[in-house]
Amino acid sequence: MNSNPPKFNPQKPMFIEKLRVLTNNDVILKMSFSFSSLNYKQKSLVAEIVFLFVIGVVSPFAVGLQTWSWISFTFSYVFLTVLGLPVIMLFYRVYLPYTVGRDRYFLAALLFPCYILLYELSNRLTMVVTIAMPFIPKGYRDGLKYAQPLNFSKVFFNEYFGYTILVLLSVTSLYVLKLLFKNRHNLFVLENEKLKMELNHLKAQVQPHFFFNTLNNMYALSIAGSPKTPAMIADLSGIMRYVLYNAEQDKVPLQQEVDFIKSYIELENLRHNSKESIEFSVQGDISNVVIEPLIFLPLIENTFKHSLQKDLPDKWVKLVLTVDEEELIFQTSNPKNADGAVAGLEGGIGLKNVKKRLDLLYPGRHQLNIHEEGNVFTATLVIKYNKA
Repeated sequence: MNSNPPKFNPQKPMFIEKLRVLTNNDVILKMSFSFSSLNYKQKSLVAEIVFLFVIGVVSPFAVGLQTWSWISFTFSYVFLTVLGLPVIMLFYRVYLPYTVGRDRYFLAALLFPCYILLYELSNRLTMVVTIAMPFIPKGYRDGLKYAQPLNFSKVFFNEYFGYTILVLLSVTSLYVLKLLFKNRHNLFVLENEKLKMELNHLKAQVQPHFFFNTLNNMYALSIAGSPKTPAMIADLSGIMRYVLYNAEQDKVPLQQEVDFIKSYIELENLRHNSKESIEFSVQGDISNVVIEPLIFLPLIENTFKHSLQKDLPDKWVKLVLTVDEEELIFQTSNPKNADGAVAGLEGGIGLKNVKKRLDLLYPGRHQLNIHEEGNVFTATLVIKYNKA
């Protein structure tokens, strides 16, 4: 065995160069609020608050400024409109959900005149309340008194019917917007459930694939009567515990994954005379990093399979894990086969599995690069991770 494999710089994984220039004048601002991050109920509430503010404050304030020369009259009109918001909310929160929302269109047609009557009574009541408010300017209250809100014989619609219909149509649009938010939420939930089932299926593939390879190795040692077999069984029990139980979690601390890799390397070293054939180094602070469990395992297995378990004159494996403030880099390197080929590099359960899981778990936040240079094969995985 060649004890001098190609030089490998653990301080700078191959094909990964990062340059960050940060001056004292650099200021990074992050928005603490993101509308897209809200669930559909929160989005609906935000839309409702904005709508009520426009209907109850912005619109009457704009109309008031154009109609009266006194700002006090404008604010009085805003006060009058705000008092009428509850009946508008009744249309949005009760009438539409229990009629149109349940496909009861005939009932909606029957109840609509009843709601119009209720809307008119509410409008007249708000005028009576506003007239009784001593802080409202006398001139504005006199104008309301002239409309005679309690006189039903003069005119039925105290407010223009066209304006009432316009308000109700806008409220209906708000309700439709709420339904769109809800439908998108339901679709998102269904997609997440589908992705979760697919991820669980992919995890279920990793475990038997790993144990199948390990048991084959144990079988080979037992046939040869190797004294290492009992130690291998003992090490395997601890690894099995991690694979069986921790793999059920969505995320695990990166430290646990590193410990698992070290145990797996110890298990693999039992099959070889030289423990120096496998090198594993960790750079950076991994204490606050969480990662998908067993995400590196297929890459490691592929490296062992196509280097240590082949009849090569030069057997070695290099594993490097580098972590900074934004991303982690996991890189594996090993020599190619004697004929220059790396069988099963793009196929097999392992690598197909890890590529699919990366697409599901880190869409747009990962890179998996396969590179061959000379007689060395390198796989580099870059992930923008989440902190614990």
